[in-house]
Amino acid sequence: MRAVVVWNDLVPEHDGIKSICYSLAFRPDGTQLIAAVGSRVLMYDATDGDLLHSLKGHKDAVYCVVYSRDGKRFASGGADRTIIIWTHKLASGSASDFGIWSPEQKSVAKHRVSSKLLALGMYNGQISIRDKNGVEQCAIERSAPVWTLQWNTVQNKSSGYLAVGCWDGTLSFYDRSGKQIGKDKDLGFDPCCVSYHDGKYVFVGGSDKKILLYSKEGTELTTVGETADWVWTLCSRPKHEFVAVGCNDGSISMLQLVFSTVHGLYQERYAFRDAMTDVVIQHLITDEKIRIRCWDYIKKIAVYQERVAVQLSKCIVVYELSKDKAAKSQYWVCAKINQVLECNLLVLTSKHITLCQETKLQLYTLEGVKEREWLLESIIRYLKVCGGPAGGEGLLVGMKNGLIVRIWINSNFPVRLYKHSTGIRCIDLSAKRTSLAIVDESSSVIIYNLQTKEVTFDEKFASSVAWNTEMEAMLCYSGSGKLNIKTADFPVHRQKLQGYVVGFQGSKIFCLHHLAMQTIEVPQSTSMRHYVEKKQYEEAYRVACLGVTELDWRMLATNALIGQTWEIAKAAFTRIRDVRFLDLIHKLQHLTQSQMPCLNAIVLAYQGKYDEAAEAYVDAGQVDRAMEMFSDLRMFDKAKALAEDHEHVSEVVGKASVQEIIQRQAQWTEETEDHETAADMYIAAGQLDKALEILAEHGPASKLIEVARRLKKTDIKQLKLCANLMRKGGQTAHALETYIKLGDFRSILSLHVELEQWDDAFALETLHPELQGMVSLPYAEWLVQNDRFEEARVSYKQAGRPDLSEALLQKLTDSAVKERRFKAASHTCWTLAAEIMEDEGKVARDGPRQEQQTRILASYQCIERAEIYYAYSFIHQFRSDPFRTSTPESLFNIARFLIAKIRSQPPEGVSLVNILMTLAKQAEELGCYKVARHAYGQLQGYRIPAAWVKKVELATMRVRGRAGSQHDGLLRLDIPFCYCCSSPFPLTTSSSEDACNICSQPVFRSFLTFEQLPLVEFVLEDDISHEEAVQLLSARQSRRKTTFDGLEGKDTLVDGETKKPFFGEMAEMATLLGHGLMKIGRKTLTEVPKTQVIVQTSHLGFKQPRYFLIVDNEYKVVRCPSCGYFFEEEEWDLYLLQEEVCPFCQGSPASLSALEPVGTIYPEKSTISEDGSWQASKSMSTDLRDDVPSPSTSNKTKATVIPAQPDGLGIKVVREERIDSSKVLASERHQPLPTNADVRRQYTKAATSTSHLDRTSSLRRDSAESSGVHEVQEEEQLLRRLRKP
Repeated sequence: MRAVVVWNDLVPEHDGIKSICYSLAFRPDGTQLIAAVGSRVLMYDATDGDLLHSLKGHKDAVYCVVYSRDGKRFASGGADRTIIIWTHKLASGSASDFGIWSPEQKSVAKHRVSSKLLALGMYNGQISIRDKNGVEQCAIERSAPVWTLQWNTVQNKSSGYLAVGCWDGTLSFYDRSGKQIGKDKDLGFDPCCVSYHDGKYVFVGGSDKKILLYSKEGTELTTVGETADWVWTLCSRPKHEFVAVGCNDGSISMLQLVFSTVHGLYQERYAFRDAMTDVVIQHLITDEKIRIRCWDYIKKIAVYQERVAVQLSKCIVVYELSKDKAAKSQYWVCAKINQVLECNLLVLTSKHITLCQETKLQLYTLEGVKEREWLLESIIRYLKVCGGPAGGEGLLVGMKNGLIVRIWINSNFPVRLYKHSTGIRCIDLSAKRTSLAIVDESSSVIIYNLQTKEVTFDEKFASSVAWNTEMEAMLCYSGSGKLNIKTADFPVHRQKLQGYVVGFQGSKIFCLHHLAMQTIEVPQSTSMRHYVEKKQYEEAYRVACLGVTELDWRMLATNALIGQTWEIAKAAFTRIRDVRFLDLIHKLQHLTQSQMPCLNAIVLAYQGKYDEAAEAYVDAGQVDRAMEMFSDLRMFDKAKALAEDHEHVSEVVGKASVQEIIQRQAQWTEETEDHETAADMYIAAGQLDKALEILAEHGPASKLIEVARRLKKTDIKQLKLCANLMRKGGQTAHALETYIKLGDFRSILSLHVELEQWDDAFALETLHPELQGMVSLPYAEWLVQNDRFEEARVSYKQAGRPDLSEALLQKLTDSAVKERRFKAASHTCWTLAAEIMEDEGKVARDGPRQEQQTRILASYQCIERAEIYYAYSFIHQFRSDPFRTSTPESLFNIARFLIAKIRSQPPEGVSLVNILMTLAKQAEELGCYKVARHAYGQLQGYRIPAAWVKKVELATMRVRGRAGSQHDGLLRLDIPFCYCCSSPFPLTTSSSEDACNICSQPVFRSFLTFEQLPLVEFVLEDDISHEEAVQLLSARQSRRKTTFDGLEGKDTLVDGETKKPFFGEMAEMATLLGHGLMKIGRKTLTEVPKTQVIVQTSHLGFKQPRYFLIVDNEYKVVRCPSCGYFFEEEEWDLYLLQEEVCPFCQGSPASLSALEPVGTIYPEKSTISEDGSWQASKSMSTDLRDDVPSPSTSNKTKATVIPAQPDGLGIKVVREERIDSSKVLASERHQPLPTNADVRRQYTKAATSTSHLDRTSSLRRDSAESSGVHEVQEEEQLLRRLRKP
């Protein structure tokens, strides 16, 4: 046994605490190792030693770590009296007490102890064994401090043995009741750690800087390794032959344990070492096992006949099998040599033992007397007993220089057998000692004939060789994962085998694989058949006696019968108990010489091989006997065929020709309704079409199958007819067989498709490229029938029919709309748009430009339908479900969004009545009575349900009375405005686009609440590339004070520039463009705060990068990477926790896990990647209180946040209240940070005061002077929108 260092790590000192490794623990599956080093807990990959994590949670040295049994949690405890644990029950220890905690208890029940507690061993020498509830079961008293202990566990099952290491230099063992097992083991040093390995061994480490290996009973075995400092902790890796070591100097090492195989073999008796101290003798034939406990470290084992020699650390013991048949098989000590004899190899004979040391052989009697010694010329590599009388056995010796000698132990002179060119690895002598088999160091197997002094066989790639002990000319050798069996001069028979061949007895091969010996039964069929082919029936019979199958015995008996080897034939048929053939042999022995040519035919007829028997009769000139045989068997067709081939038998059938007779017989059998026979006759007459017609009409199907099998491949027409008839009749398996016979792969493929055998169909299509495209389309249709629509779409694309995939998506959309599943309809519309855009590239390459434009337009229409269906799903849910799941603000925004999106005719399934009804109700609830009044008025122009008519009329009258009180303080909505030009939005708009009426800047909404997001889209000047823009955004400005957080715009001072409101300049540029997209130049890009820029490099329908500006950086926004839509961060997180998918595109959790807050696309000290994603993150914090302007009027609006109804979306509703400005001034010092609603209102004032456009300025002045005028504008715009066709 030896140990190999796999990896090690020396941990440096951290946090001013010395790096000492106090504890190690493996994960139960053995994949990870945690270590308590200094004040940190380190996690390593157990395989290669990579440091995975360095966990800092303790303030002082960490003393212990441990994993839970399920491997999901681990705990650590340290000198700071802190325990960090992830489990349901925790055992804690301090300097003076011991406690157990569980979630069911409100407090920790502690038990006082009189000394320091380490594990459950005390510094005063006491060991307390307690149950899981903390109740002490027993106590053990030791005379010295107990420093380490461990239970012996295997696969989470305790054996009940406790190993205890004390600082008086002893190792002791106890059971669960506290009773000591055996005596104390004197170690000679202070043990610091013990660890069980595989339940068989115990590792001990401590102050002697060594790692010692003991048996589980405490027997010292060997030293595993040495370290540079004290060994504080040891831990065995579960399910692996590894041990981790932690030392006082902070080093952690992983050692691999290599257990050498100590064993011996003699014929069918195999002895091997188990647990380093036991010997197991296994009978390889009966699989009987006997264990001998030696209670000492076993070094060598040798087996001879019924004796076993075992070399221990201080003696050699010889055991002999008891001959008492009444008692159970066991071994007893027959001899013992009380000497320390070192050797490399140990060999046992009947009266002696032989020790091998390098080039020396020493012969000792069983009493320990040295009788003889041989000094050879080279190092001995192989030593084996090769038989002989008792006391005069022979030894076969192979040496490193290639010399092979045989030594008789009663002779002083070795006998030279053969000198090979390279070193010897393995040798064996044949049963009669006439041939020598050798495996050398170059992995070559050589057979050397000792009589002719010649090499008769030489082959590469061999690792071991063994002769058959019962067959002189048969041997086997292993190598390259194969078993090779060679018999005489016949070719080598090979089969797969892992391991090394160590013995060959009869048909059983003994193979050593890893540490286990296997007995493999090998039939000798191949060797026997070789002898039969050579007509060496006696040798074949001897091989068959080793072990062959019944068919092999029959084959040997039949060939021996034909070869007139009567005795072998009788013995073989007797072996298989075939009385019929034994009777035949008795008859054949009395055949005359003239009848002998028919012997082969007679044997074939007895075997049922009538066609071959007929041919044998014909070859022997006995055609009449062949005809007679067929007549007796009622095989008229074969008889007539034989008559046709040999015209001299026409005397039997009369003057008419054979064909006429066959035809007449066929007609007659047809008239008698013996259709099967008639078909046979027509086939014999060569009228296959007529025969097949009869079989197809009258059957039987089995006959049709038989006819198809009898036809030749050249009979293409008939074979096709057979296959089609069988296919029509449901005999698909036989139709397939016929198609295969024809080689008609197209018909085979269509049959597989018809039978829905898709795996076979795809495999055949892959093998035959000419059949490409025949499977995907019907497979897609089958998938559609089985509601596997996603797979059907993929199959349609593989078939080159994306149009069918799009049609499927359209059908799914229509079905979802009819079933009122509008979110599902939205998802399929979105998928259809993505598929159209995916196919757009191919159309661009192959199709005309007009078709390309049509496809792009269709994609945009699908996107718009998806948005409408998605938004309408909330309206439908509100109108149909008894409980509200959305807030009034969300429904109000959704209704406004839908009215802006629906240009003329709404998509199928979308009801404008429901939208207007929802808008009216939510507007009334939110205090927008004029909007509600116009919505109710518009409803009167539509056909609405009769039950709604009275309710609508009453609601219209109610809101007409409240329309004048819209600004009496009850309005619960913020006035929306354009984040580009600062123009206020009316609550409804007559525009057909969701955009600003002044600058046409599109409105970006959160696709959960449809609340407006503080985003502005801008474009680059024509001469600025995307790469240059990225560099300019990442450039470092000399001075920047501008913020886009919704407050008053600050001045941006750049060297050499004058003071100018930055935000107003951008709004002016956007208004001048007239389409809502600000055009930005290089100078402006260097001044834009990079933390508020979003770059979207790729999106559905947009090939060029898009640029967005976050106006309010305190407003957290996220963007779905799948669909590109924006969401408010809190709303998104809540929905993702509930549903785990994107609300709009239903993206998978894997893709959504990559979501990033878009407000930090370009954070501080970051770079922009090619795909527009950000590389680093650093949050920006702005004290909003410094930027809030002081009140200058007598009244001020106070924003209060009112929690909304529980609706699953986490919306906050902001309500404005009028308060006295004096109260504001009095409480200004104690005023909290403004909310998002405060920021947006302040932003409206700041943007209004800094705009440079006359039109927008007049609008803002009018809005500030008279809110009534603004409301009239809203009323008029709403009426225009509602009244449009």
